[in-house]
Amino acid sequence: MHIYSLIFTLLLMGLGGGVAAQRIVPLMATEYPPPGEGAATQKIIGLLKERLEKDFPAPERTLRDAHPKQHGLVKAEFTVSEHIPAEYRVGVFAEPRTFHAWIRYSNLSGQKKPDIAKDSRGMAIKLMGVEGEKILPEQAAATTQDFVFMSTQIFVTKDVKTFGKLLKSINGGKLSAGAFFLTHLGLLKLFASVNIQVADMFDVEWGSTTPYLLGDRAVKYAVLPQTPSGATLPTGTPSDNYLRERMVQTLKDGAVYLDFYIQVQTDAELMPIEDPRVEWSQDLSPFVKVATIKVLQQTFDTPAQQLYGDQLSFTPWHALPVHRPMGGLNRGRRAIYDTMSKFRHTRNGEVSQEPTDWKTFE
Repeated sequence: MHIYSLIFTLLLMGLGGGVAAQRIVPLMATEYPPPGEGAATQKIIGLLKERLEKDFPAPERTLRDAHPKQHGLVKAEFTVSEHIPAEYRVGVFAEPRTFHAWIRYSNLSGQKKPDIAKDSRGMAIKLMGVEGEKILPEQAAATTQDFVFMSTQIFVTKDVKTFGKLLKSINGGKLSAGAFFLTHLGLLKLFASVNIQVADMFDVEWGSTTPYLLGDRAVKYAVLPQTPSGATLPTGTPSDNYLRERMVQTLKDGAVYLDFYIQVQTDAELMPIEDPRVEWSQDLSPFVKVATIKVLQQTFDTPAQQLYGDQLSFTPWHALPVHRPMGGLNRGRRAIYDTMSKFRHTRNGEVSQEPTDWKTFE
């Protein structure tokens, strides 16, 4: 057999002939951007602007496109553990210390939706006193670092393209959204699973849903209550704002303690970077505690502090490079969060500024 024919025959066998094809295993902490991601991101931005202009006609104050209902902006201390394994002592976790922080709690859906309704909830943390150049050029010198969480460990779509289609269907009204879900039953199932009723915001188990760098590793974050209160859902016809009211009472009586964890990617196939629909198994990689959060005893439910919380911006891209967001959803977030924050603040005649420490409100 001619040498070239022999090589060709061997290649065919290796690609699925007489010899089993070799499985291509994705590399750890590696991203695989799909084509068309940038265009899909711009479509999402257009849809979000369209929705905000419809929902908040001038001169009405424009709220966030997501998580507009704020339960409260609270003061917290973020204390990095003394017992972190050496390989994870990176960035804000490099050494034991305590950062002052703002934490914003919210509902994903509209401001007027009652708290008892099923919804996805949000927690955004802003550490202050974090030295080092940040990723976003306009905030490179800011001394803050953000972490954003949802009341779930997964996201409902694999990529920004699918998320854009979902958003377009929702913008089109109930019939449009219903038709979309009927043709995307898997997405409907995920969507239903992340929309939950919550008894107490301090009892929620929070997940970053998307991965981040930790030096040269990929990790996800989680925040869990140290001692859940055991609160139950209110009965009868509860207040539309019972989640905020319960937060007010809890923090009037004392502090709340939460644990901040990382989960390190140990299997690139079973713990994918590019598919946040997949929950990373704790059997493959247990949570590792890296910090304790103390939500201080305080009074936070004042109009001035509520407004300040509404004016603050949170983005996973406001971070040190060693904590860079990863995966398609996060790549889309970079442009979406930045553009929509500027759009909202411009409509409100405000300028978003990063804090340097806690403020006192009258």
